[in-house]
Amino acid sequence: MMKKVVTGALAGAAILFHTPVFAAPIMGGQTNVQVTAPLADLGITPALLNGELVSAEPLTLGFGITGGDLDFTSLAGTIEHTGSSISLTGDLGTDDESDDVTVVLSDFLIDTTTATLAADVNGGGMTDLFSLDLSGLDAAAITDLDNPQISLTFLSAASELLEDVFQLQEGALMGAQFGLAATSPMPAEVSEPVLFGALAGGFFGLALYRRKVR
Repeated sequence: MMKKVVTGALAGAAILFHTPVFAAPIMGGQTNVQVTAPLADLGITPALLNGELVSAEPLTLGFGITGGDLDFTSLAGTIEHTGSSISLTGDLGTDDESDDVTVVLSDFLIDTTTATLAADVNGGGMTDLFSLDLSGLDAAAITDLDNPQISLTFLSAASELLEDVFQLQEGALMGAQFGLAATSPMPAEVSEPVLFGALAGGFFGLALYRRKVR
């Protein structure tokens, strides 16, 4: 009974509480991304360089959360994935690999204030890759690693870059969905005030509860 009460309170709290109370550092947790884009049809092959293969079908990749800082109630802040990386390799039409091109995306950064996901592109600096659609999602949906529901949509900078590199038709990626994500960060320290803040905000409270259960 207590489990149901706590879970219900956490799931609904993010909707009920909007006033920022405090920000807390993050250390730990995971973000899962289920790739839904038909990359094979575009001649693009994804490969996991540093992360976890959660599922091969559908292709779901897991990335460890390494840091960040978020307000428990407004959910405003950043979620860092330093060291995480994938590659996208494009087959430009020949029978061998001599003209294949590869783009490496690393150090994924979720910014909940701008609802974007950025990454370092080929070691050249951070680029905003995707917009995050959180509409209609409560705390339980956002943190459900087994059922990612946050839609990741290509932004203009990423779509233009990849269209150019992989010689795709202009506009082929703009506004298209790359995948679905779920993120479950953990606060660096769990004290009594932090716990009550998490219960009020819902987001981290649910993640903490799931971690204890597992």
